Amino acid sequence: MKETRRWIWPLFMTSALLLSGIAAQLFATSATAIDALEARRLAVLEEVRQGRNTAVSYGTLTTLEAYLADAKHVFSRDADYVKRTAATVDEVLSAAERHEDVLSQRRRFFWRGYNSRFSVRPLLYSIYVPDDYDPQTPIPLVVSLHGGSSNHNVWLALNLGNNIATQDYWASFRKPFAARAHPKYIVVSPDGLGQIRWRFSGEQDVFDVMEDVAANYNIDPSRIHLTGLSNGGIGAYTVGLKHAWKFASVLPMAGVTNWLTHHEATARHRPEERVILRNESAITWAENAHNTHLAFFHGVRDSGFKVQQARDLADRLKALDIRHAYSEMAGRGHDIMSVLWRDLKIDKYIRTHVRKEAPERVRLVTASDRAQRQFWLQVDERVSHVDTAHLDGQRVDPHTLRIATSNVARFTVHLDTCPIQSPMRIYVDEQLVYEGDMPQSASVVFNSRFVPTFAPLVPGAATPLRPAPLWRQWDNVLPTPGTVKVSRLSGPLHDAQYEAQVHVYGTLAPDETDDLMKAAYRGARGWVMAQDYTDIRFPVIADKDLSWDLIANRVLVLYGNAANNAVLKGIGEKLPIQVGNNEIRMRGKKVAGQHVGARFICPNPLMPNRYLVVVAGATPKAVLDSINLPIYLADYIVYNAQTVQKKAFMVLGGRPEIETGFFTQDWQLPAAP
Repeated sequence: MKETRRWIWPLFMTSALLLSGIAAQLFATSATAIDALEARRLAVLEEVRQGRNTAVSYGTLTTLEAYLADAKHVFSRDADYVKRTAATVDEVLSAAERHEDVLSQRRRFFWRGYNSRFSVRPLLYSIYVPDDYDPQTPIPLVVSLHGGSSNHNVWLALNLGNNIATQDYWASFRKPFAARAHPKYIVVSPDGLGQIRWRFSGEQDVFDVMEDVAANYNIDPSRIHLTGLSNGGIGAYTVGLKHAWKFASVLPMAGVTNWLTHHEATARHRPEERVILRNESAITWAENAHNTHLAFFHGVRDSGFKVQQARDLADRLKALDIRHAYSEMAGRGHDIMSVLWRDLKIDKYIRTHVRKEAPERVRLVTASDRAQRQFWLQVDERVSHVDTAHLDGQRVDPHTLRIATSNVARFTVHLDTCPIQSPMRIYVDEQLVYEGDMPQSASVVFNSRFVPTFAPLVPGAATPLRPAPLWRQWDNVLPTPGTVKVSRLSGPLHDAQYEAQVHVYGTLAPDETDDLMKAAYRGARGWVMAQDYTDIRFPVIADKDLSWDLIANRVLVLYGNAANNAVLKGIGEKLPIQVGNNEIRMRGKKVAGQHVGARFICPNPLMPNRYLVVVAGATPKAVLDSINLPIYLADYIVYNAQTVQKKAFMVLGGRPEIETGFFTQDWQLPAAP
């Protein structure tokens, strides 16, 4: 027996090595083939740039780049997909080399690619184009958002009549599907950068995909509809209500409307967390549905996202006197996709509802610098950037507008979409602020200065001194960048997630570089959001490689402290939370404790009109452990090992922090608690 083993084992090893060598050779050939396809794509791109090939669109070439990038990404994990992708790219490129754009002629269910500010490589989305699409005729668009454990491909396949078991979703991410249902409009399914519930960068991704679709197809802007289920229902609620004026109808299914009452966030809420959870909840934005058809659906037996979420929104809409349609299904649970997509029941909404162009009354509520407009009204600046702002504008006759404000410092009336005629009068908070002919500009901007006035805060109360706005046309004066909080430079931390970033780790202390680099790569995937499937991939570089071009065009995210990061060495003392050599100081005093860390947002001293995000730590471990901080944070948090000993999800809960809060209006720490 021993003798047999002596010759069997070498034979087995030789065979294994031969097989592995053949496999490696096959993979090497495939990799070479993909590189060759990319070289052909670049050659066609150069022809297009030089005007020698006018038939092929940039959208087609970006799509091919996205196909190849995704094939490289899964190269060793899905050989069949890589083979299919290479064949598709070869087909499209062969036509492009003949000056034909076959991708622009493609119909039914396929994928397109686009460049994203949130990734170092182009990304993909799924699209359905009906057989009879005519580029000369505007066509409706349905934007459909996927839920958890799903992606753009699986979700559109489900919408179009395919049966896929829930447990097979992940295995079907790149599986080819055919349309079994055939709507008469374009349906697009973005990926939302993965499983991040359409928040922050996911919210922006919806509009990035919509923009790409509109660049390649003749979309009717008055007939764009938004829907989604589960996590996609969350997205349809929040994106649809924040930006209601962009949609003809908003149709969420089985989503969450109020994070303050949702079970995943019902831990102890610090005051700062209550502010952020409120501001990010769809129910806060309900007033924006005044001119947009909102129909939402929920199953009574939904055990994940409770039916009370939908009921609370319905009650809020009734209190606001806003028309809506709420359908509650007894006996149904979480998966209620069929209420819209079985037999294409969604068709009736597409046929019936058209976006209003110039409504006589506009009601606007905003708690974010990223969603400031509804139709002809736009909040440009809030008085308090942590509180909601309101505008309520009414055309009272063909020549007169009356506008009421709350927590608004500056706002715009877009006259090109406002149903008012010249000569015109505009009253703001009962003050006549404009009278005369229509200005030549397409908009008029008003700002307020606050004057003391005696007025009761509540009926029957004493009349303490309080500020009241005095409105006038804006004089185009803005504060010096970086000196005070202004729109899109006001925090909180997650506001930076709407913008392109570069993550910079320190290299001044070689024995600490690996940990700082690891922390940067985690941050570049979205910090806590990286625990799930995500396509967020910001560039990561060493401090010595930072350029002025990156500083000027991206949010700078720094990792380390003044002793190990060259950028923090130069600016650490200029920040509202000082970052020194292996220490963090607040209000001039060193924060005591081992493994102390901080994450905060402020204007970048090197480029004051852009954000800076700092992930600082007295030790590399403190920086690395910042991955365990929750999603919803204020402007700053200073923490220790107890705070980050295990991963938080939405809020800190019972984890003790050293201090968290919002910076003052002039970007300073508030008084010590």
